[in-house]
Amino acid sequence: MELHVIGYNHSHDKTFAIDRPNGIGSSWILLLIKTPAVFMQNGKEVITKENSFILYTSDASQHYRTYGDKYVDDWFYFSVDDDDKEFIGKLNIPYNTVTWLGDISEISSIVQKMTYEFYTAGPHSIDAIKHYLNIFFIKLSRKLHMGLHFPSVKASAKYDCMINVRIRIRSNPVSTPSVKELANELSMSLSSFQHTYKKMFGVNVMTDIIHSRLQYAKAVLVTTDLTLDSIAAQSGYSNAFHLMRQFKEKFGLTPTEYRKQHK
Repeated sequence: MELHVIGYNHSHDKTFAIDRPNGIGSSWILLLIKTPAVFMQNGKEVITKENSFILYTSDASQHYRTYGDKYVDDWFYFSVDDDDKEFIGKLNIPYNTVTWLGDISEISSIVQKMTYEFYTAGPHSIDAIKHYLNIFFIKLSRKLHMGLHFPSVKASAKYDCMINVRIRIRSNPVSTPSVKELANELSMSLSSFQHTYKKMFGVNVMTDIIHSRLQYAKAVLVTTDLTLDSIAAQSGYSNAFHLMRQFKEKFGLTPTEYRKQHK
């Protein structure tokens, strides 16, 4: 993908309108729509919700305008080759159709970073933009298909805290406290913490903790000769039996069997 031009959080007045019946030639266009707007869809004008997006292919008809006093969006024009089309296709991102996303602060922040790189043109900016484009579409696909709902910008502090909790769980399961202690650290009730975690990441927190412990145990099994008791302790388990039971349930093998097969 090659970025041609980009805009972040652009505001237009009530007279703003786009009318391109034959598309825009060789470029594709991505819009993150931040205010209600009027778009032509299937031959009819429809009022679209804020926090929506549309990915226009190069030959698609484009008709949209302000609804109310202003229209605000992020946007970028870019070209694609066959590999890029395959990449976006595998992510199952719809073309030429306005689709509501919910909160878009996370992916909008990627547009902000791309905009900075594009207009400052610092060392390695082209490479950085290419990576940001890939990350943008991966994050967009997750938002569409994995049921992940990120909080609004106003809740960004809590969002950052939850991200840090997940990093802690994934990177160092042995030091992860109980779910109740995690909730207390964030000054949240247990039920609110569990609900928020599941809503943000698509998995409940205890399942995530168990997954992280087992992944850590797998890595230690095949890279060391430590005993199961030692591995259990390093993985956050109170005893080897607890590790063996969950390991067998998850992978269909005992830790010893797994070690023999993979070491």
